[in-house]
Amino acid sequence: MQRHLREFKVKVVCVSAYAGIRLAYPESGKWPGIRGQIRKKLENLGVKIIEETPYIFKGVTFDAQFLGRAAPSWAIHEFLGRTMGYGFKTALEVTLIAVEAGAIPVGKEVIAIAGTGWLGGGADCALVVKPSTVIGVTDVEKGLEVREIIAIPRTKFSQKLIDKLRKEKETV
Repeated sequence: MQRHLREFKVKVVCVSAYAGIRLAYPESGKWPGIRGQIRKKLENLGVKIIEETPYIFKGVTFDAQFLGRAAPSWAIHEFLGRTMGYGFKTALEVTLIAVEAGAIPVGKEVIAIAGTGWLGGGADCALVVKPSTVIGVTDVEKGLEVREIIAIPRTKFSQKLIDKLRKEKETV
């Protein structure tokens, strides 16, 4: 893989979980930082690693702290996750995060890859995306745009995910 990335002059950006989620749920181990051998391999490949950036969707956003599940970020998270899959939602989110962190340019097509790894899956979604800033996401000319769906899971929810979400709703 390393040779192929260098031959094609591919720039890879890795967006990891941010510190707030790891601090909020340290016992879960679900959101480890990128360290050790994995970090070394990524660095040797020339991968830019983005860490400690806040999420854009779901309950860890500022609006959700005040509005709970009525927050716009929750609505976007649930709509995209349910209709297109969590990998789709996450691929868009990491694209926005990478633009905000200055790792990828606005408007230049990228391939965004993500998945539902925290449920035991892997990278199950790949999209060609025209990135934008969060502020410009709805701009007609410069806004975020999915140009092509390379891969998307046929099953959007696994039974494991459905059971987990039901359990979470019972505790809310």
